Amino acid sequence: MSTVKRVTVLFDDERLYQELKVEAAKEGRTVKAVVAEALGSWLARRVRLSGQDRERRSGALRELDELRSGLPRTEVVEETIEELRGERS
Repeated sequence: MSTVKRVTVLFDDERLYQELKVEAAKEGRTVKAVVAEALGSWLARRVRLSGQDRERRSGALRELDELRSGLPRTEVVEETIEELRGERS
């Protein structure tokens, strides 16, 4: 038997939330469904990694965040989309 758990996500970035809503709507999906899928994918990737690999990945992601912080938002979004596409293949 499955029980539903409720989580509230607060978006500090209004543009991110609006983009999420638009893209979900384009696919005929709810924001809830897209967020659940994203979290499930994130968790699945983390579970498959060894402790050492998780630490290396975390370090690389921190460095990537630092590099991206200087880029215009549109470039960051495009790079992220390309990364996600690469992870799916």
